Amino acid sequence: MSVRVFLCLVLAAAVVTPVAAARPGSAPTCGSYSVGPGTHTAGNAKGARCLLQQFARCKPASYRLSRFGVDTVAVDDFTVANADGHCFVSVQTSTRVVPQQAKPGPTLFCAKLAARVGDVVAVNCTGGTAKTLSLTGRS
Repeated sequence: MSVRVFLCLVLAAAVVTPVAAARPGSAPTCGSYSVGPGTHTAGNAKGARCLLQQFARCKPASYRLSRFGVDTVAVDDFTVANADGHCFVSVQTSTRVVPQQAKPGPTLFCAKLAARVGDVVAVNCTGGTAKTLSLTGRS
C-alpha cells in the first residue's frame, strides 16, 4: 500500500498555507493545524478529533500538523488507512530549516489514535524514535 507524501511547498515569513482540499481519489481531509513560534496557532485543532473519528470508523482521512520554530518547520502528515480490515495511521514527517527545502523524515506507522486530556495522540508507533505523537503539538 503506498502512502502519499505531502511536503510543505511554500513558507514565507512563518505563514502557513492550509492543506488543499482533497483531490479526487485521495482521502478526505480533516484539515490542518499549526503551532508556533511561541504561542501562535493557526488552523483548527478540531481536525485532530476529526481524524480520531475517522480512525474509529476505519475510514480513510488525512490531517496535517505543522510546528514552527524561529527558522524551522516540522510537518507531520497523518493518514488513516485500512489494510485488509486492519486500521492504522501512517505519519510522513519532514523538517525544514528556512530557507532550505523540506527534507523528508521517516514514515511512522501507528497502531491507533487515542483521546487524551485536550489532545489526540497516535500511539504504538514504529519506524522512528517517537512511540507516541501528539496531533496538536501539545506533547
